Amino acid sequence: MTNVILNNQYDLNEGKNNNYNNKNKKIKKKKSKLKKILKVFLMLILLFIIFIILFFKTSLFQKYKELWVQTAMSTMNHQYLATWFLSDEEIEEIMQKLAVHNDENSDPSKIKITNKSNEIKIEQIKGSGYVGHVMIIGNPSRVKLVDARKTNTGTKLSEIVKERNAIAGINAGGFADDGGHGKGNKLVDAVIIDKKLLNGNKTDTYSLIGLTKSGKLMLGKYTYDEAIKAGINSAVEFGPFLIVNGKNQITNENSGGIQPRMAIGQKQDGTLIFVSIDGRKPGYSLGTTLLELQKIFEKYGAYNAANLDGGSSATMVYNNEVINRPSTPIGERYLPNAFIVEN
Repeated sequence: MTNVILNNQYDLNEGKNNNYNNKNKKIKKKKSKLKKILKVFLMLILLFIIFIILFFKTSLFQKYKELWVQTAMSTMNHQYLATWFLSDEEIEEIMQKLAVHNDENSDPSKIKITNKSNEIKIEQIKGSGYVGHVMIIGNPSRVKLVDARKTNTGTKLSEIVKERNAIAGINAGGFADDGGHGKGNKLVDAVIIDKKLLNGNKTDTYSLIGLTKSGKLMLGKYTYDEAIKAGINSAVEFGPFLIVNGKNQITNENSGGIQPRMAIGQKQDGTLIFVSIDGRKPGYSLGTTLLELQKIFEKYGAYNAANLDGGSSATMVYNNEVINRPSTPIGERYLPNAFIVEN
């Protein structure tokens, strides 16, 4: 009887030992898995650090490094993507290497306004990594640059177009955008509207994108007095110019980086061309470089063309509808001015 009791006690202890051993095995397996995951994680971090060093500190990926720097530094709020990894001197060297130098003014006598059709055509375009829209305006005299600033803010493009009973419009010049929260009413560049200088001074020389009263697109470096004398009625300071007097201005494929874009051009018969490129939307459209933008204008026969304010400001409206996809989640931004197409 005693032996049976002892045997039963032994059997119970043996079950407890087995459970204890099983728990130990499970704990060891979990620790082993965690160690493997940790090793993989550390390996990935190490590989990332090695890649960062090779990418930014060697010339192995020079072409892509230059594109990265141009893309980061041509934004207002994401320059840290370059400044974290490169010195100011290295960044400046790349920026200077890829800078676009416009040394020629457009010649308005080469533009003969023969196309006075009131037709407006809109085409969607697609390329490697981008989606955009081209608006073709037959009668250039319908296009005006307008001031959209109100007391403490700018105005959304759709509202600008609606308030002026226009048929279409695009954003034009830049504005102060402190921390990405600019209200769209603080000008930082020269602006002339209806021959009035709204920002800047009359003695400095500005790189202007302007229109004559008849609708000729004029690109060039002017003081205020020189601009008025040359026949410019309204203009914004921006750039770079893409095509001047039929001559391509962009030669490096990385110039300007990859960005959402807005640009304006004109054929020799007066036809105006607006080009909007969506960007910063992976899987849909990343944007274009300035060289790619230039090629689009070449395809549409532009004799003169210039880059306008892009990024999150790039917006195109037609028939009271925003037809492109602005890069910000909130959609349209408040703008200080716009090119509109009157009814």
